[in-house]
Amino acid sequence: MKKIVFAILLTTMWSATLWAQPVPAPANTIRVLLLDGQSGGPYHAWQLTTSVLKKELEDAGIFNVTVATSPKFGEDFSAFKPDFKAYQAVVMNYDAPDWPANLREQLEQYVTNGGGLVVVHAADNSFPNWPAFNQMIGIGGWRGRTEKAGAMWYFKDGKLVSDNSPGPAGEHGNRLPFQVETRAPEHPIMKGLPHVWMHGADELYGTLRGPGENMTVLATAHSDPANHGTGHDEPMLMVLNYGKGRIFHTTMGHDVAALSCAGFITTYQRGTEWAATSRVTQKVPADFPTADSVSFRVDIAKMDPAFVSGPPQTNPFDGLANSALMAMKKRADELGIGGVAVVAYFPGDKIQYWSSKMLVIGRMRDEPSDTSKGANLIGIAYAKAVEMADTLKDSGSQVRPPMTGEFGWQGGVIVRGKSGYLIAAFSGGKSEDDVKISTAGVEELKTGL
Repeated sequence: MKKIVFAILLTTMWSATLWAQPVPAPANTIRVLLLDGQSGGPYHAWQLTTSVLKKELEDAGIFNVTVATSPKFGEDFSAFKPDFKAYQAVVMNYDAPDWPANLREQLEQYVTNGGGLVVVHAADNSFPNWPAFNQMIGIGGWRGRTEKAGAMWYFKDGKLVSDNSPGPAGEHGNRLPFQVETRAPEHPIMKGLPHVWMHGADELYGTLRGPGENMTVLATAHSDPANHGTGHDEPMLMVLNYGKGRIFHTTMGHDVAALSCAGFITTYQRGTEWAATSRVTQKVPADFPTADSVSFRVDIAKMDPAFVSGPPQTNPFDGLANSALMAMKKRADELGIGGVAVVAYFPGDKIQYWSSKMLVIGRMRDEPSDTSKGANLIGIAYAKAVEMADTLKDSGSQVRPPMTGEFGWQGGVIVRGKSGYLIAAFSGGKSEDDVKISTAGVEELKTGL
């Protein structure tokens, strides 16, 4: 196989004034509403990425962009009244668990009657219990989605397939550059783009689930098992129809660095134009990435303060936590068990602070009944981890009576690593099975810590 060389094209000046100056907007610009205001966590920093998404559309010279920032979930939405009808397309840089009923109905009617919708990256995590939204986006992840949300969709042997295997929706490996492969070369958004091109370092979403109706996958990327991937060719770019409306859905664009990729910018601009008008008039830029080189705009990358200050110092645990949780998920799936997995790390010989991460595998609680109080599996898993952090022994070792907040149950494993202690705990099955799952997590942490 040809070795891929990542040639990062760093330049602040682009030929033919391609990116040097925004193209003056004509009088008949496409009116776009860009929605933000919520995310599932600080890792999706809409406060930074909204300004980038706005600039990228305005740089195309054919869009007039208005930003609407919503209240946070649970706050008062009575004054938040975006007039969807005044715009030809709505771009969602937005990840919220729910909306008031009247707002949901307004967006449904807007798209049904012909409005365009653009869904960027974590926006497909939103609204897991809103059936119409899930129809609009085709597939989504996280926020408790499981097989009940629909099948997983990916390409196999060159064809789009649905997979009804049980399990949670949404996963990704480390943020690395990856190749994007065109699957619908004659679609207006993709016409003229290379068959294969390199996208800059980003989260490659996998195991997304949904109804997948009226969905055309424009491009995929291979989720490499070597980077904790699924081994499938996962959908990256999609278009859908809902009533008279058109939807463009891109799973790319985690942060400013990913948004600065010329491949993302081009497909985002063209996808928004198509969603708004059903046409694409924009040409493929000369700097579009090739099959083995990434191309990105430095002026966009500089919109993130971290570009100038340099990347923050990272905890070595961060790079291993996801793979350890995936190892625990794999073992739990083999045993046919659902529950909650926790991994943690603290340096030295005595805990002063720790880094931890949690994954829900199928279920996070057991409902109460007439004969049982139920079980908060997250609380139990963390109680096991806390016990181990204090005793430096596997949970349930009975080296002392359980303290308040502990249970003294088996199901967690702790080992001494190279520079500190590694902890994995699982709650959801029999004690002996919880130990097996926890052992899989610790073994993965040991590979780097």
